[in-house]
Amino acid sequence: MITLADNTLSLSLFEPGEDGSRYHGTRFDHAGDFAGILFRGTDYAQQWFETYNPLAHDAIGGPAEEFSPIFLPDGRFIKIGVGILEMPSGGQYDHLLLYPVSDPGRRSLQSDGSSATFTHEVEGWYNYSKTVRLEGDGRFSILHRLTASGKHCLSGNVYNHNFFTLGHTVTGPERRIDFPFRPSGHWRSEYDSVALSGNGIRFSRELQKGESVYMGDLVPAEGEKREYRLSISEGSRGVDISSDAPLHHIAFWANHRIACPEPFNLFDIKPAESLAWRLDYKLH
Repeated sequence: MITLADNTLSLSLFEPGEDGSRYHGTRFDHAGDFAGILFRGTDYAQQWFETYNPLAHDAIGGPAEEFSPIFLPDGRFIKIGVGILEMPSGGQYDHLLLYPVSDPGRRSLQSDGSSATFTHEVEGWYNYSKTVRLEGDGRFSILHRLTASGKHCLSGNVYNHNFFTLGHTVTGPERRIDFPFRPSGHWRSEYDSVALSGNGIRFSRELQKGESVYMGDLVPAEGEKREYRLSISEGSRGVDISSDAPLHHIAFWANHRIACPEPFNLFDIKPAESLAWRLDYKLH
């Protein structure tokens, strides 16, 4: 376990790998798995799921990131932060499934108490680094650099699931998602519990255990500026999130414990080139 702490904020992170990690699934990036985010005595990202299984696709917390699969000519595929995975013959990719890992790559970690840098290299394909860093005044950042180290381009998308709990609360009318634009999109079903508002998402009642809502295509309404900036709040507690990456779209998923806006950004990296981007978090 790694702990990064200052006088108001403490970030607890699991170490990737079989010995130190809580998460061994094949969906999310293994680096930067948050065990907790403690701000002024309240845990903003504690475990939100009831049953722990290290191989479960969602047994991960805090700002968890997932890269889209990059399919290879030999039938395997790359998941950045996981490695090279095997696809069953004739199968179609499903991020909820667990896949055999044929090349887990090499990992390293450096930490000095105020930042932790995770690196993951899959020889002939990519070198990826991710730094979680305290910034003071209830702020932290996640810095990324992805290099196409082989002879092939790396193209796809990445998003952050933002599993914030904001304490031991239930998702309901007090939970607010706000954007700097009017949102537009389509719900997966007709819900009586949630709706788009003038500048965000609002709940009209508490979600019950086993209930969830989802929208996969949230974008700014026509004429609105597309900004990678949003906030999740409940009463006086909340987190403001921003990035220097161009926003492509946002997915939104919530259950009775968490309400997660998931901003997507794209990457298209030529051989021997790199792409860097950062996420910034401000807790209040």
